[in-house]
Amino acid sequence: MDRAKETRIKYAALAGGMTGCITRCICQPLDVLKIRLQLQVEPISTHSQISKYRSIVQTVSCIYKEEGLLAFWKGHNPAQVLSLVYGVAQFSFYARLNVVLRDITLLESHDRARNFICGACSGSFAAFLIMPLDVIRTRLVSQDPGKGYRNTFQAVKMIYQIEGVRGLYRGLGPAMLQIAPLTGGQFMFYNLFGTFVKRLEHLPENAVLPPTELFVCGGLAGLCTKLLVYPLDLVKKRLQIQGFARNRQTFGQHFIANHMLQCLYEVAQYEGLRGFYKGLSPSLLKAGFTSAFYFAIYDQLLSVFNKGFSKTA
Repeated sequence: MDRAKETRIKYAALAGGMTGCITRCICQPLDVLKIRLQLQVEPISTHSQISKYRSIVQTVSCIYKEEGLLAFWKGHNPAQVLSLVYGVAQFSFYARLNVVLRDITLLESHDRARNFICGACSGSFAAFLIMPLDVIRTRLVSQDPGKGYRNTFQAVKMIYQIEGVRGLYRGLGPAMLQIAPLTGGQFMFYNLFGTFVKRLEHLPENAVLPPTELFVCGGLAGLCTKLLVYPLDLVKKRLQIQGFARNRQTFGQHFIANHMLQCLYEVAQYEGLRGFYKGLSPSLLKAGFTSAFYFAIYDQLLSVFNKGFSKTA
């Protein structure tokens, strides 16, 4: 691989990491809302008398009254590291794999298939790396005030001591099943929408779209893919809190499942089809905003880095 390609891959990794940190800080409150609603076994309904959280507005009000403003950034530190590692791993792996696959005759003229494969593989690789951080983040967000873990380092130590390595990788099965179509679909839909906009505006294929249009394309890509894989995300969160019930006494009934299939069965039997889509509204908002910011900021940063490289080359 020549120096120019290697430099561009490094820029992709740097842009991905910076983008992940920025979008995580902006969208963390939506993530807290999503996780709290996903983990609630009781119905999310304004008519329910047994539910702690009954709607998005009521949930925001309840969290603020009981835990204060900073509660919306609970789990932010591991989430920020998660985003940095995930962004660097995903985009650098994506850029490197894309370079390799472009030389394969079968995929040379099939951009969408190549984008999907690169996105799926890079997302799976990144998701495996950050899985322990995802487990810790979920537990920090879902624990009672004053209970559970004080920080990320203590969480790693306690989970490893009590539950072993398996505890740090709870929910890995549904995470791997959802991440390939999620990230593959994001890159595929993003490039599809971007190509469509360029054709509408009669722009060349290598043109960089304005930030507003990148934002819209990224947002639509995030919404489309999130709808497809959301039930697996809910199952992943439910599995990540297994063995953590003693630190979740104020959130209602604790959900118990030993593996993914049992989790799917229990949700379907006791919560119905709607149970698989608990927390969907804040999740869609988060997915849309995250993807929009992610791709818009990433492309702008990458453009700046590449221009700087062109001037010094």
